[in-house]
Amino acid sequence: LEFRGSRDYCSLSATMIYRVAASLLAGTFSASAFQPSQQCILHLRLRTADNVKRISLSAFPSAGPAYCEVCGTPTQKIIPEGDERERYVCRDPECGHISYQNPKVVVGAICTHNDRVLLCKRAIEPCVGKWGYPQGFLELGETTRQGAARETWEEAGARFDPAKSELLAIYNLAGMQIQMIYRAELENDDFEPGHESSDVKFVSWDDVPWEDLAFPTVTWGLEYARDVKGTADPGIQERTKLMTMDGKWKVEEG
Repeated sequence: LEFRGSRDYCSLSATMIYRVAASLLAGTFSASAFQPSQQCILHLRLRTADNVKRISLSAFPSAGPAYCEVCGTPTQKIIPEGDERERYVCRDPECGHISYQNPKVVVGAICTHNDRVLLCKRAIEPCVGKWGYPQGFLELGETTRQGAARETWEEAGARFDPAKSELLAIYNLAGMQIQMIYRAELENDDFEPGHESSDVKFVSWDDVPWEDLAFPTVTWGLEYARDVKGTADPGIQERTKLMTMDGKWKVEEG
């Protein structure tokens, strides 16, 4: 059995070859045994007497709790009974709490005022010095609309009514992150850079620094917002970014 995988945050240029035991076929294989320091995709090529079968597995570095969130006992990474994935499980049999690691939810807002769009220059990594719209991780106890409004206030010092915002786009990133992007028309052009922004400004759509944006998803969102501006019900743009069998990034609609 031979595994081929590629791992590199940007170029995916490094190729890894893994040889694993036949116990994989019995379902006992653990991708964490490789301890990948970066996101990677593993491709399995099985040759039998009759044909060749290919299986693709995704493996991502996990950052589960070292200690139980309920009782404080050290955890172990195992496949719980009735499950098919490894989880962080409390070692105390009387507790047995299972910690589930799930994709993160990112919320953002593309805010406009008098046909100008609000942009923030990032003061933190990743992509420090690049431009984008306010966005960040959803917090406990808030809706996605509320989270987008909070991020806008924190990063740009601008406010809008979450109830009046419209869901514009949903981006699924390789099973690790889900982004929900809203659009909102601001009542005024007040703004003030937050601690995560080195600069904030309104720009016309023609003056958006397209070559200096922070992430591909920022480009997707801004392009879509520009293309549907003035449209009452533009529909929700859905895109998925994933890895193909040959270890390359692929973007699909929907």
